[in-house]
Amino acid sequence: MFARKLQPGEYWRANLNMAVAFENSFEYTKELEKSRTAESSPLRDYYGAFTGRDEHPAASVIMNKKQVRFDGHIVKMGGVGGVATLPAHRRGGAIRVCMETALRDLYEDGYVLSHLYPFSSAYYRQYGYAPAGKTLRWRVSIRDLKRLPGAGGSVRQLMPGDDPGVLAELYARVYGNVNFSCLREKFDSNLEGDRPLEEKRWIFLWSDDEGVPGGLLIGSRVKDTLHCAAEFGLGNGLIFADARALAGLLNFVHTAFLSNFADIEFGVPDHVDLWGLLPEISGTECRVIMNGMARAVNAEALLRLCRCRGEGKLAIGVRDQIIPENNDTFLLDFAPGRENLVERISGPGDIELDAGNLAVLLGGCRSADSIAMTPDIRVNGFGTEFSRVFYRKPCHVLDLF
Repeated sequence: MFARKLQPGEYWRANLNMAVAFENSFEYTKELEKSRTAESSPLRDYYGAFTGRDEHPAASVIMNKKQVRFDGHIVKMGGVGGVATLPAHRRGGAIRVCMETALRDLYEDGYVLSHLYPFSSAYYRQYGYAPAGKTLRWRVSIRDLKRLPGAGGSVRQLMPGDDPGVLAELYARVYGNVNFSCLREKFDSNLEGDRPLEEKRWIFLWSDDEGVPGGLLIGSRVKDTLHCAAEFGLGNGLIFADARALAGLLNFVHTAFLSNFADIEFGVPDHVDLWGLLPEISGTECRVIMNGMARAVNAEALLRLCRCRGEGKLAIGVRDQIIPENNDTFLLDFAPGRENLVERISGPGDIELDAGNLAVLLGGCRSADSIAMTPDIRVNGFGTEFSRVFYRKPCHVLDLF
């Protein structure tokens, strides 16, 4: 079994693999015709695993090319999607060779991070990924929204022909300091033209009394719920710059949809705590959903760019079974007002961990307190102030791939 990057004329085979693996429909004649004029994609690379030189790919992986925020920097991130194996070739190592080839290419192309949404977190741990934070999924009775404080402002609905650029501007404002968040030229191309109305989706924008946009709501009906959460197959959302913007949107929902829906469901990053805003609401549920998994692609680059507290040094041993350049002990030397210094040294580190845990700890998904509860992290340096390097930060990936 070997893997390689697919040529544009072979992309349709990856689409076929996904259709088979995920039990979706596939228009063979249409896809084959498109393949004759297909061009390489600037936004993603397709990888295939092969059992022989003249065979079609037994499995495929799509690597989405993204740019993400990390501690005040913009870095390249590979988002893994479209992981599909034909049934006759499952459990034969096809995805492994695809992942190894794709991650190798990411490193050589200057990528720093990789992210994915797993069907099984245990499965993707073998490729060096670790759970990358959480999304808090709220469900609130619309009847109870009347208890929210007033927020003023106004709400308008975006209709076909309206400029959706304000959505991308608001997203950049809200997620501008959130680690792992993807840069977007457009908020969502699926929200342009008349597609939202065709798909029975609404787009609402809340602005303050001065007319400055502060929140957006993209929703659709799921039974008796106004669904405003981002998930595969239903890319809705609720984004707000502050508590007033959220209250303004929810006040609007109560006024406009009390007779149409029983409740509203939306998700927020786990660094956004809404219990203070919703202390008296009884018809409320909140559950935790994994916000995907992450790994370092270039450990040395990630250490050089990370934002530390105060001044100090920390020896960090990194393990990576796929990218050997990451297998080393790195001495991180940090101080205010300058870039981190990173040196490869011999011997064990004060802390030893894999590329996945390195990414999520530096990204701020977890704090140093989580180290004691992570079995695959080894601590050698007793008394070391890990909290200067590993501490909670706003960290969230809203993009799905």
